[in-house]
Amino acid sequence: MKKILLLAVVLSVSITGFGRQRLVVDNAKVVADTIFYADNMQSVANRADASYYRLLKTQNIGLKKQEVFQDFYMNGTLKAEGGYSFIDLGNDANTVLNGEVTTFYKNGMECWHGNYINGKRHGYFTLQMRDGGIAVVQFENGKSKFDYFTVTHKDGTMQKRPINELKSLL
Repeated sequence: MKKILLLAVVLSVSITGFGRQRLVVDNAKVVADTIFYADNMQSVANRADASYYRLLKTQNIGLKKQEVFQDFYMNGTLKAEGGYSFIDLGNDANTVLNGEVTTFYKNGMECWHGNYINGKRHGYFTLQMRDGGIAVVQFENGKSKFDYFTVTHKDGTMQKRPINELKSLL
């Protein structure tokens, strides 16, 4: 009985250890007014014309200081969060992401997660697909390293798919 209980505790600790931690801590200091953006990523003057809004924050101090952002859908659900080196207040398409970034579906579930270096995707990006599968793409200096990405389906089967099909999964 003790062995079963010990095994259950070890498994639950292991499973929770794999959960992704939030990138932006709750006690980060807000450093700018709320920025509103329309669907086309252009800045808008008021909340009524916006499809999402952004908070700019600073977390940590000294050498660990990091500039971070949090985007929210208009209903308050988290849309994206992560690090940046430049925010274009007029056109979000020109924003330069830097560090880990996670995006979320409107239902709050994780969508994309990966690392940016000076605005370019770098390393492994994971896409949590709506059907429960996971797609993985490896980027190097902003471009896909291979002409395919790998999908692991909910049932555990895996397949390679052409990189040009990636946008259809979003």
